[in-house]
Amino acid sequence: MTSLNNRELYRPRSVYASIAVTTFIVCGVVGVSMGGRSLSSKIDAGLWGATVMWSAYLLFIRPCIIFYDEGLTIVNPFTTHTIGWDMVESIEAQYTMGLQLRGRILRAWAAPAPGRYHSRGLHPSEVKGMKIGYDGLIRPGESPRSDSGQASYLAKLRLEAFREGKFQAVRPSEKANYFGIALLITFFVSALAISISF
Repeated sequence: MTSLNNRELYRPRSVYASIAVTTFIVCGVVGVSMGGRSLSSKIDAGLWGATVMWSAYLLFIRPCIIFYDEGLTIVNPFTTHTIGWDMVESIEAQYTMGLQLRGRILRAWAAPAPGRYHSRGLHPSEVKGMKIGYDGLIRPGESPRSDSGQASYLAKLRLEAFREGKFQAVRPSEKANYFGIALLITFFVSALAISISF
């Protein structure tokens, strides 16, 4: 297997605020639910809290994009894809950052696109020299202020460097996050079973 060089991790900073707010709310709700109740109610509250926190981890913290000179790894909540730059036909940013591969589009959860009016507040100087947009028009997903715009721009730079350089592409791979899925199902089913039984 080809070694991967020049690693660069992309994860939006906003996810840390999201996970902090989620943690604060879950801890508050579970803490209130723990006071003066039976043991089964406390266990139930703890399991529901664990279910929500694990879901938040899978949705906010786990997703990321790891760029290399030879390719990239897209980590989504339930899957991890490693793709060589030689397989990438184009890069888009419609709903999330997406890679047009041979016959399919691979989307990155770590780089969602903003709403349709996001690009209206951009000043032309913010995108000068970035080679994005068409005839002076820019899609909201390509905005350098958006997660999808930042990630797709980094991907386009790496793809361009790959095509100009003499890098060896990586062999593609895809792995499912069986541990994450199993733990989520375990928490949910356990919490549901205790809720129903009491």
